[in-house]
Amino acid sequence: MNISFAWLGGLVVVAGAVSAPIHRGTAHAPASPCAADSNYQRLAFWIGDWEVVDSTGAHYARQNVRAALDDCAITAEWTGRVGDRGLNVSAFDRQTGEWRQMYASNQVPGPSGVSLRRSDPAYDGPGVRFIPLIEPPADKLTRSRVTIVPMTDHRVMQLFEDSKDGGKTWYVLFKAEHRPRTAER
Repeated sequence: MNISFAWLGGLVVVAGAVSAPIHRGTAHAPASPCAADSNYQRLAFWIGDWEVVDSTGAHYARQNVRAALDDCAITAEWTGRVGDRGLNVSAFDRQTGEWRQMYASNQVPGPSGVSLRRSDPAYDGPGVRFIPLIEPPADKLTRSRVTIVPMTDHRVMQLFEDSKDGGKTWYVLFKAEHRPRTAER
């Protein structure tokens, strides 16, 4: 008897597939562990399609913020009035217990590269405050931070601040209010 082992292997695969149970419409994707973990959901209030206005109420940009990777990360795409665009990815890092953020842009206010940030461990307010991932040298007194907080009426504030005295005092660079974008905008 001369049987090809390749043919026999194929027969075993087919037999295994035929005998496997068939699930039609009864299988449910397992819930994401990130969706149930409040650490990962700390910025969930930011998810949405936003019109961004400056402190005078003037239209400044649009921003689309989405949950990504089964609710384990958030992406935010920024489109400004004059061709300025940005993209950020934020996620909770279980190993460090901090949020991490990578922001890339073509302008802010001039061409910039990439900003790497982490959540500020000293901040205990609502939302998340981001500071540089790597602290500046002690002799460099300029500091920056970005705070994203929920507001009433399903709005969000993003506050950009700088310090020139090593973080003793802060001044507002830019205060952006995110308002839900309506269909006509």
